Amino acid sequence: MSLKQERLEAEDAGWRALCARLDRLSVQDWERPGAAGEWTPKHVVAHIACWQAEAVQFLEVLREGGTPRWPDVEEFNAEAYAQCRDMTLREVQAMSGAARHRFREEIVLMAEPIPDKHARAIANCGENHYAEHGSHLDAFLESL
Repeated sequence: MSLKQERLEAEDAGWRALCARLDRLSVQDWERPGAAGEWTPKHVVAHIACWQAEAVQFLEVLREGGTPRWPDVEEFNAEAYAQCRDMTLREVQAMSGAARHRFREEIVLMAEPIPDKHARAIANCGENHYAEHGSHLDAFLESL
């Protein structure tokens, strides 16, 4: 199996695990603070989507032969939260679906072999990010 296929399968498994948690939420729970600090589950999903959209830009620059750079994490998180905090749940879900779709498209378009550094970047915006916030959601769900 190619590294690209491994990344896609790992991302998909992580996504399914995250969605299994999210499926347990009521409509009201999506808007309840405490899923990651003061963030609601809706904010967590928006946060993940923003990082995947950023990863798409990173991977596009790589594919075009450029040298991409990641933004400062704290600054990016604050800006993304400010931009998304008032979105409706439906808007966040649509944004998340679109960001994930483009993220996976860019992985497919990557040339093989994928350097380890880029494979780690993909994992950090995919399955590792899902797992990080999945543990937050587990604690949130237990508190309901």
